[in-house]
Amino acid sequence: MTSNHPLIDLWESFLPRFQSTILPLLHEPDRKILVDDEYVLLNDETYRELKLSHEILRPHAERFANILSTPLRQLNSTFLKDALVASTILLREAERNVNILQYAPEGKRWRSAYSYTAVLVSIAVLAVLVHDESTQHSKLPDVGDLVLKKVDDWGWQDIIYHLDFALIKTSGWPVTPFIHDFLGFMDTKILPLVDEAHTQPIDWSRKDNDWCSWITPSEPILQFPGKQFHAPNISQWREVYSQQKPVKLTGVTDHWPVFDVPPSNGGYKSKWASFQYLLSKTINGRRIVPVEIGRTYADPDLKQRILTFKYFFSNYFLTAPGQSNAEAEEGVFGYLAQHNLLTQIPSLRDDICIPEYINYTKSPSSDDEDDDEDVLTTINAWFGPANTITPLHTDNYHNIFCQIVGRKYVRLYPPEAREAMFPMGKDERGIDMGNTSSVPVSWVEGEEFRDTGEDGDLERWEKFRKEKYVEFMVEPGEAVFFPKGWWHYVRSVEASFSVNFWWGEDS
Repeated sequence: MTSNHPLIDLWESFLPRFQSTILPLLHEPDRKILVDDEYVLLNDETYRELKLSHEILRPHAERFANILSTPLRQLNSTFLKDALVASTILLREAERNVNILQYAPEGKRWRSAYSYTAVLVSIAVLAVLVHDESTQHSKLPDVGDLVLKKVDDWGWQDIIYHLDFALIKTSGWPVTPFIHDFLGFMDTKILPLVDEAHTQPIDWSRKDNDWCSWITPSEPILQFPGKQFHAPNISQWREVYSQQKPVKLTGVTDHWPVFDVPPSNGGYKSKWASFQYLLSKTINGRRIVPVEIGRTYADPDLKQRILTFKYFFSNYFLTAPGQSNAEAEEGVFGYLAQHNLLTQIPSLRDDICIPEYINYTKSPSSDDEDDDEDVLTTINAWFGPANTITPLHTDNYHNIFCQIVGRKYVRLYPPEAREAMFPMGKDERGIDMGNTSSVPVSWVEGEEFRDTGEDGDLERWEKFRKEKYVEFMVEPGEAVFFPKGWWHYVRSVEASFSVNFWWGEDS
């Protein structure tokens, strides 16, 4: 029997999922939990910390068990809001402890507590809104205004914010699958009822306005282009990898779904070049992302803001910085950099594939029990307007860098050039920047010496410019292999979307 209000019906349809997530908090956790679609047996330390997080959460879980076992319309609005306030207070305490104890063993209990409490807050917000909506009409706020953590009143966007922030801050552990389900429920069931503009079909025949049309691309002239291989087979790849030198790889991403664009595509080379498509994958732009605001990550004035995807794109791609309500200056860019976006948004992860070459980089060993297992790989997303720059630095990983949208210029120096890279020490924030070169960005692509006003500039310049390097222009669908230890500089020639794959970290 229906309630005669569609939101109440949807609440009741998802109620079993809420209950199956909250009720286990009233008991000791299981030794096995679901992680990345597989059940994992927890070691003693992790199990102990998860058990302690259940003890922290139990009083709140009991209140929510009461909420979830009572018909929503029979609950008092004040009771629901009190539960929301109490959960918000616990969320702040959990966040404080996550920040303080992130590297300590007891940090695990607070990461778990944070993820669970973000879910509790989101359930409470949904309960309040559905309860109020079923008795009075309320309009969904404009997503463009919801760019900061704090908003004047609780709204639908707050549910997405807290679930997303848990994915960003703690990866949602140990309730990641439920958080993805909850976000999917909001996207496909709740928001279409409260926002008529939420779901729009993708018109592939329509070409979006040019991203960053106010920027004239700075085209580098390649002096020392690196080698290029087209779709090497595994034997050829092993030979390339054994030399530990950068190479461009073409024809290795042709099978990726992101490049499977409909015939009437309006000129798109990939799905991610369509703003409409990206909106469809980010709950109409309501998903939140961490964005670096600054010239480069080495900038001591660098800021990080949490923005909705739509706000980020609208204010840093479609409008020139300094000419919008984005808090930006000329030459200061918003850059979604080195973020596990594809883990946060699995539907985007489905658009790409981990290069099979990575699994053919292990040293052969007949004694290796895990020889048939895939190599552990970290996937990062890089999304920004033209002229975003990653300064010269080195990583403790091998890297296959893949271009999806736009073009990027890449320059690489070998590990033995370290002395000429003049690595930085600790920066003004006390952060160790020893993997980052102090060579100014203007020197890397500049054709002549530019004095920065620092002592020894000319000597540094003379030593730096004598070092040999290789360079590439990377087009959509192309990839570059960066061997571990190679110093690399990357600049977006155009508005750009890239992903890279790290593996082989030294212990």
